[in-house]
Amino acid sequence: MIDLKSSLQLLHVDNIKMHENFQPTRLEKTMSAILNDRMLINPIITTRINEQEYMIIDGVHRFLSLKELGFKVVACQIVEERDVELNMWSHLVKAGEWLKGYADKNVIVTGKELSTQKYAFKITDSKQESFYYYLNDDHNLMSYVNAMHNIVAKYSCKPFLRVSELNESEIIGEDILVDFYSFSMGEINKLVSRRGQLPTGVTHFSISNRLLNLKIPLEYLEPDGYGHSWLDFLVNIQQKLRYYPESVYICE
Repeated sequence: MIDLKSSLQLLHVDNIKMHENFQPTRLEKTMSAILNDRMLINPIITTRINEQEYMIIDGVHRFLSLKELGFKVVACQIVEERDVELNMWSHLVKAGEWLKGYADKNVIVTGKELSTQKYAFKITDSKQESFYYYLNDDHNLMSYVNAMHNIVAKYSCKPFLRVSELNESEIIGEDILVDFYSFSMGEINKLVSRRGQLPTGVTHFSISNRLLNLKIPLEYLEPDGYGHSWLDFLVNIQQKLRYYPESVYICE
Protein backbone atom coordinates (compact mmCIF):
# COMPACT_ATOMS: atom_id res chain seq x y z
CA MET A 1 0.00 0.00 0.00
CA ILE A 2 1.24 3.48 -0.84
CA ASP A 3 2.58 5.60 2.06
CA LEU A 4 0.47 8.74 1.94
CA LYS A 5 2.52 10.71 4.48
CA SER A 6 5.56 10.69 2.20
CA SER A 7 3.86 10.72 -1.21
CA LEU A 8 0.95 13.14 -0.59
CA GLN A 9 2.10 16.44 0.87
CA LEU A 10 1.22 20.11 1.11
CA LEU A 11 3.96 21.95 -0.77
CA HIS A 12 4.58 25.70 -0.80
CA VAL A 13 3.78 27.27 -4.17
CA ASP A 14 7.20 28.94 -4.34
CA ASN A 15 8.88 25.53 -4.35
CA ILE A 16 6.91 24.21 -7.31
CA LYS A 17 8.22 24.75 -10.85
CA MET A 18 6.57 24.44 -14.26
CA HIS A 19 8.19 22.96 -17.37
CA GLU A 20 5.37 23.97 -19.78
CA ASN A 21 3.30 27.04 -20.53
CA PHE A 22 -0.41 27.06 -19.77
CA GLN A 23 -3.63 27.75 -21.70
CA PRO A 24 -5.49 30.85 -20.39
CA THR A 25 -8.94 29.55 -21.42
CA ARG A 26 -8.35 26.23 -19.71
CA LEU A 27 -7.08 28.01 -16.60
CA GLU A 28 -10.33 29.97 -16.33
CA LYS A 29 -12.42 26.78 -16.58
CA THR A 30 -10.27 24.95 -14.02
CA MET A 31 -10.40 27.82 -11.54
CA SER A 32 -14.17 28.04 -11.90
CA ALA A 33 -14.56 24.29 -11.30
CA ILE A 34 -12.39 24.40 -8.16
CA LEU A 35 -14.37 27.34 -6.76
CA ASN A 36 -17.71 25.69 -7.50
CA ASP A 37 -16.69 22.33 -6.01
CA ARG A 38 -14.75 23.88 -3.10
CA MET A 39 -12.33 20.99 -3.43
CA LEU A 40 -9.38 19.65 -5.40
CA ILE A 41 -10.56 16.39 -6.97
CA ASN A 42 -7.08 15.11 -7.89
CA PRO A 43 -3.75 16.23 -6.42
CA ILE A 44 -1.08 17.90 -8.53
CA ILE A 45 1.54 15.37 -9.63
CA THR A 46 5.17 16.35 -9.05
CA THR A 47 8.66 14.91 -9.10
CA ARG A 48 11.49 16.08 -6.88
CA ILE A 49 14.15 18.31 -8.47
CA ASN A 50 16.22 18.77 -5.31
CA GLU A 51 15.67 18.95 -1.55
CA GLN A 52 13.59 22.11 -1.85
CA GLU A 53 12.03 22.17 -5.31
CA TYR A 54 9.53 20.07 -7.24
CA MET A 55 8.42 19.99 -10.87
CA ILE A 56 4.82 19.61 -12.03
CA ILE A 57 4.30 16.74 -14.46
CA ASP A 58 0.49 16.86 -14.33
CA GLY A 59 -1.90 19.51 -13.07
CA VAL A 60 -0.37 22.84 -14.06
CA HIS A 61 -3.80 24.47 -14.45
CA ARG A 62 -4.91 23.19 -11.04
CA PHE A 63 -1.70 24.56 -9.56
CA LEU A 64 -2.04 27.99 -11.18
CA SER A 65 -5.74 28.15 -10.24
CA LEU A 66 -4.97 27.58 -6.55
CA LYS A 67 -2.07 30.02 -6.68
CA GLU A 68 -4.28 32.65 -8.34
CA LEU A 69 -6.90 32.08 -5.64
CA GLY A 70 -4.31 33.00 -3.03
CA PHE A 71 -3.36 29.60 -1.60
CA LYS A 72 0.22 29.39 -0.34
CA VAL A 73 0.33 25.58 -0.20
CA VAL A 74 -1.15 23.04 -2.59
CA ALA A 75 -1.80 19.30 -2.30
CA CYS A 76 0.74 17.35 -4.37
CA GLN A 77 1.50 13.71 -4.98
CA ILE A 78 5.28 13.27 -5.16
CA VAL A 79 6.24 10.43 -7.49
CA GLU A 80 9.60 8.87 -8.20
CA GLU A 81 11.12 9.22 -11.68
CA ARG A 82 11.16 5.43 -11.99
CA ASP A 83 7.34 5.53 -11.89
CA VAL A 84 7.16 8.07 -14.74
CA GLU A 85 7.36 7.53 -18.49
CA LEU A 86 7.81 10.66 -20.59
CA ASN A 87 6.30 10.86 -24.08
CA MET A 88 5.63 13.72 -26.46
CA TRP A 89 2.24 14.70 -27.83
CA SER A 90 1.88 15.38 -31.54
CA HIS A 91 -0.32 18.25 -32.72
CA LEU A 92 -2.90 17.74 -35.47
CA VAL A 93 -3.30 21.23 -36.91
CA LYS A 94 -5.74 22.86 -39.33
CA ALA A 95 -2.96 24.13 -41.55
CA GLY A 96 -4.57 26.58 -43.96
CA GLU A 97 -2.06 29.04 -45.40
CA TRP A 98 0.05 29.72 -42.31
CA LEU A 99 2.75 27.15 -43.10
CA LYS A 100 3.63 28.74 -46.46
CA GLY A 101 4.77 31.87 -44.67
CA TYR A 102 6.67 30.08 -41.95
CA ALA A 103 10.34 30.99 -41.67
CA ASP A 104 12.94 30.55 -38.94
CA LYS A 105 16.55 31.49 -39.62
CA ASN A 106 17.67 29.03 -36.94
CA VAL A 107 16.29 25.91 -38.64
CA ILE A 108 16.72 24.20 -41.99
CA VAL A 109 14.15 21.93 -43.61
CA THR A 110 14.77 18.69 -45.48
CA GLY A 111 12.60 15.98 -46.92
CA LYS A 112 14.82 13.27 -45.44
CA GLU A 113 15.55 12.38 -41.84
CA LEU A 114 19.19 12.83 -40.85
CA SER A 115 20.88 10.08 -38.90
CA THR A 116 23.41 12.41 -37.27
CA GLN A 117 21.05 14.87 -35.58
CA LYS A 118 17.66 14.99 -33.86
CA TYR A 119 15.06 17.17 -35.54
CA ALA A 120 13.44 20.06 -33.67
CA PHE A 121 10.09 19.09 -35.19
CA LYS A 122 8.65 17.22 -38.15
CA ILE A 123 5.63 18.15 -40.27
CA THR A 124 3.60 15.56 -42.18
CA ASP A 125 0.81 16.55 -44.58
CA SER A 126 -2.23 14.73 -45.95
CA LYS A 127 -0.17 13.49 -48.91
CA GLN A 128 1.92 11.61 -46.34
CA GLU A 129 4.96 13.73 -47.17
CA SER A 130 7.18 14.52 -44.20
CA PHE A 131 9.49 17.52 -43.77
CA TYR A 132 12.15 17.56 -41.06
CA TYR A 133 13.22 20.80 -39.40
CA TYR A 134 16.75 20.77 -37.97
CA LEU A 135 18.68 23.36 -36.04
CA ASN A 136 20.87 25.34 -38.37
CA ASP A 137 23.75 25.97 -36.01
CA ASP A 138 23.59 25.82 -32.21
CA HIS A 139 22.30 22.41 -31.07
CA ASN A 140 21.91 23.13 -27.35
CA LEU A 141 18.77 22.41 -25.35
CA MET A 142 17.34 25.93 -25.38
CA SER A 143 17.72 26.15 -29.15
CA TYR A 144 15.42 23.14 -29.52
CA VAL A 145 12.96 24.72 -27.10
CA ASN A 146 12.98 28.05 -28.96
CA ALA A 147 12.38 26.32 -32.30
CA MET A 148 9.37 24.52 -30.80
CA HIS A 149 7.97 27.78 -29.43
CA ASN A 150 8.34 29.43 -32.83
CA ILE A 151 6.40 26.78 -34.72
CA VAL A 152 3.63 26.48 -32.10
CA ALA A 153 3.23 30.27 -32.03
CA LYS A 154 2.43 30.16 -35.76
CA TYR A 155 -0.65 27.98 -35.28
CA SER A 156 -1.58 28.44 -31.61
CA CYS A 157 -4.62 30.54 -32.55
CA LYS A 158 -5.91 27.81 -34.87
CA PRO A 159 -7.77 24.61 -33.89
CA PHE A 160 -5.38 21.78 -33.06
CA LEU A 161 -5.60 18.48 -31.22
CA ARG A 162 -3.05 16.71 -29.05
CA VAL A 163 -2.65 13.14 -30.23
CA SER A 164 -0.42 10.34 -28.97
CA GLU A 165 -0.67 7.99 -31.94
CA LEU A 166 -2.02 8.80 -35.37
CA ASN A 167 -1.72 6.93 -38.63
CA GLU A 168 -0.48 9.25 -41.35
CA SER A 169 -3.41 8.14 -43.53
CA GLU A 170 -5.71 9.84 -41.00
CA ILE A 171 -4.35 13.27 -41.91
CA ILE A 172 -6.86 14.74 -44.36
CA GLY A 173 -7.35 17.90 -46.41
CA GLU A 174 -5.19 20.78 -45.25
CA ASP A 175 -4.48 19.18 -41.88
CA ILE A 176 -0.88 18.57 -40.86
CA LEU A 177 0.73 16.60 -38.05
CA VAL A 178 3.52 18.21 -36.04
CA ASP A 179 5.89 15.86 -34.19
CA PHE A 180 8.38 17.33 -31.73
CA TYR A 181 11.90 16.67 -30.51
CA SER A 182 11.72 13.91 -27.91
CA PHE A 183 13.05 15.14 -24.57
CA SER A 184 14.40 13.00 -21.75
CA MET A 185 13.56 13.56 -18.08
CA GLY A 186 17.12 14.77 -17.54
CA GLU A 187 16.68 17.42 -20.22
CA ILE A 188 13.35 18.51 -18.75
CA ASN A 189 15.03 18.94 -15.34
CA LYS A 190 17.80 21.00 -16.94
CA LEU A 191 15.22 23.16 -18.68
CA VAL A 192 13.42 23.87 -15.41
CA SER A 193 16.70 24.67 -13.64
CA ARG A 194 17.34 27.28 -16.34
CA ARG A 195 13.81 28.67 -15.82
CA GLY A 196 12.81 27.63 -19.33
CA GLN A 197 9.42 26.26 -20.38
CA LEU A 198 8.12 24.23 -23.28
CA PRO A 199 5.04 25.23 -25.29
CA THR A 200 1.78 24.09 -23.75
CA GLY A 201 0.55 20.59 -24.50
CA VAL A 202 3.69 18.88 -25.82
CA THR A 203 4.69 16.53 -22.99
CA HIS A 204 2.69 13.51 -21.89
CA PHE A 205 3.57 11.59 -18.72
CA SER A 206 2.40 8.07 -17.94
CA ILE A 207 2.41 7.72 -14.15
CA SER A 208 2.30 4.53 -12.08
CA ASN A 209 0.71 4.43 -8.61
CA ARG A 210 -1.26 7.57 -9.25
CA LEU A 211 -3.77 8.82 -6.66
CA LEU A 212 -7.19 9.74 -8.05
CA ASN A 213 -10.54 11.04 -6.80
CA LEU A 214 -9.26 12.19 -3.40
CA LYS A 215 -11.65 15.17 -3.28
CA ILE A 216 -9.47 17.32 -1.06
CA PRO A 217 -11.53 20.13 0.56
CA LEU A 218 -9.98 23.56 0.08
CA GLU A 219 -10.08 24.16 3.83
CA TYR A 220 -7.08 21.84 4.21
CA LEU A 221 -5.04 24.24 2.11
CA GLU A 222 -5.87 27.22 4.34
CA PRO A 223 -3.27 28.33 6.93
CA ASP A 224 -5.35 27.11 9.87
CA GLY A 225 -5.87 23.75 8.15
CA TYR A 226 -2.18 23.03 7.74
CA GLY A 227 -0.83 20.51 10.25
CA HIS A 228 -2.76 18.12 12.46
CA SER A 229 -5.98 18.25 10.42
CA TRP A 230 -4.05 17.35 7.25
CA LEU A 231 -2.68 14.26 8.97
CA ASP A 232 -6.22 13.34 10.00
CA PHE A 233 -7.26 13.67 6.37
CA LEU A 234 -4.46 11.35 5.26
CA VAL A 235 -5.50 8.72 7.79
CA ASN A 236 -9.08 8.98 6.62
CA ILE A 237 -8.37 8.53 2.91
CA GLN A 238 -5.80 5.80 3.54
CA GLN A 239 -8.68 3.61 4.64
CA LYS A 240 -10.62 4.35 1.46
CA LEU A 241 -7.90 3.71 -1.10
CA ARG A 242 -8.44 0.92 -3.60
CA TYR A 243 -5.63 -0.25 -5.88
CA TYR A 244 -6.43 -1.04 -9.52
CA PRO A 245 -4.36 -3.05 -12.05
CA GLU A 246 -3.78 0.12 -14.08
CA SER A 247 -1.43 1.21 -11.25
CA VAL A 248 -3.71 3.89 -9.83
CA TYR A 249 -5.19 4.32 -6.38
CA ILE A 250 -8.79 5.56 -6.30
CA CYS A 251 -10.36 6.94 -3.15
CA GLU A 252 -13.86 5.44 -2.83
